[in-house]
Amino acid sequence: MPVGFGDHHWELTDSAGRRWFVTVAGLAGGWRGTGPAAGYADLRAAMDTVVTLAAAGLEFAVAPVPTAGGQALAPLGVEHAVTVFPYLDGSGGDETPPPDRLAVIDLLARLHQATPLARRTAPVRRPDLATRPVLEAALGDLSRPWNGGPYGEPARRLLTRQASRLVRALARFDELVHQAVRSGPPVITHGEPHPGNILRAAGQLRLIDWDTAGLALPERDLWSVADADSPEGERYAELTGRRASAAAMRMYRMRWSLDEIALGLSDFRGPHEQNEDTELTWTVLTEETENMLRLVS
Repeated sequence: MPVGFGDHHWELTDSAGRRWFVTVAGLAGGWRGTGPAAGYADLRAAMDTVVTLAAAGLEFAVAPVPTAGGQALAPLGVEHAVTVFPYLDGSGGDETPPPDRLAVIDLLARLHQATPLARRTAPVRRPDLATRPVLEAALGDLSRPWNGGPYGEPARRLLTRQASRLVRALARFDELVHQAVRSGPPVITHGEPHPGNILRAAGQLRLIDWDTAGLALPERDLWSVADADSPEGERYAELTGRRASAAAMRMYRMRWSLDEIALGLSDFRGPHEQNEDTELTWTVLTEETENMLRLVS
């Protein structure tokens, strides 16, 4: 199925006519870590967490069905893992409709308040930038051509033009991290509750794609659906008693853009071809670079 980015997805119909959504995830590289063993452990922790949340009554949490051995996922060779989900006939989109925004805040408030249920299994999602070495390596490699593929040199020229601003962005990000970590304790977060991961199915909103779930500041979820002083932010404060930190919101906005930039540069500094994936990566790289410039201006 042509959905998502990075992993591979299928719709499957079994012999009884039941439909399933099957994901094969790559375990090495990217944000999942440096090796498949660490990637598998991280994904298993996230999937175990959403299973726990769904079993505890958070009906919006779309959890994987267990393997015959009761596991949330299964290894596929050394570098991949398989998860199977119930197939949901639902609608999503590029934007969350205004009537649904407060409903999404309600879901996130319920999720964050379920933190005690998730502490045993959930991985910790630190606010610092795991992809920073990738960015710094790219910034230090601008004097020679990037000949790994068709986007190598355009990516190098783009980074060369914006190098000084990106360095300032990293410094500003560090300042925001220091402010954000003082805003309060971590909670269980989904990690990417953007419109692409929100489905309306059978009249209910559902959150899908929990592979980045973990313990973090609540603003990790809130920044993409609210501003600190917006009606959505006020609703969150009313439901949880915790007001969103403007510094943490800005930090997570910057972190998203910096991660996207780093992943794009990592791809284009190495061997690559021109295909739908790399075309999308180039679009994301250029858009997030422009977004980063606005964030630090």
